[in-house]
Amino acid sequence: GDLQIPPPMSLSQSLWTSFGAFSSLILLSGGNQLIINRSGGKYSLLLGPFGALVTLQYGLTAAPASQPRNIILGQCVAGAISLIFTYVPTRVLKPWL
Repeated sequence: GDLQIPPPMSLSQSLWTSFGAFSSLILLSGGNQLIINRSGGKYSLLLGPFGALVTLQYGLTAAPASQPRNIILGQCVAGAISLIFTYVPTRVLKPWL
């Protein structure tokens, strides 16, 4: 089709993107540690999907996958899948490991 490759990021954009992603993940990690410490290890954040989320938010801001509605739905789906696998009995999951 008529699709063209987007222009590359400038050095300034790349540095701001790296800074934003790094600082966001540091804040999430600190928040996770705070929640773990306050709850005595009972609760924590699901940090796995946040790495992909931060990459999309800061690196591909115009991409359809970076839009808020897709991010919220994606986080809900990732959380639901994580919870499902947490509660699968070990006798069912053992052959898959």
